[in-house]
Amino acid sequence: MSFTRIISLDRYNWELALNISLSPEQEVYTPSVMYSLAQAKFENLIPYGITYKGKMVGMMMYGDFGGICWISRILIDQEFQRMGIGSTALRQLVEILERKMSCKEIRTSYAKGNYAASSFFAEMGFEPLEDALNEEVVLRYQPDSRQADFY
Repeated sequence: MSFTRIISLDRYNWELALNISLSPEQEVYTPSVMYSLAQAKFENLIPYGITYKGKMVGMMMYGDFGGICWISRILIDQEFQRMGIGSTALRQLVEILERKMSCKEIRTSYAKGNYAASSFFAEMGFEPLEDALNEEVVLRYQPDSRQADFY
């Protein structure tokens, strides 16, 4: 049984996400939680909170853009990293996206030089595309390349 769950962020719980704290190294690559929530509102992205044992410890969001479901953010509080929470939450979101009829492909991106994100997404079954997005590496989820224990 996993203690990690993703939950829809809504008017009753979104403020709990504001307590998420990133390390200074991560802040260089990742927009703040407040910026992410504003972006979700104005760019039609769907935000989720990530809970661990009932406590809000992270957030993630995605958007559906013409059949490409784009995971635009995964943030885990610095005190709860390296516990498998991000991996479990990403697996849960991928399962949701794979069931969506409108979602033909799953993509994400990370800032060039963010080696932690590079290895994280590679372990989760994402492979780089030739497409570059400004200063970002674009990845596509490849179900066949995921680790055998992905599910």
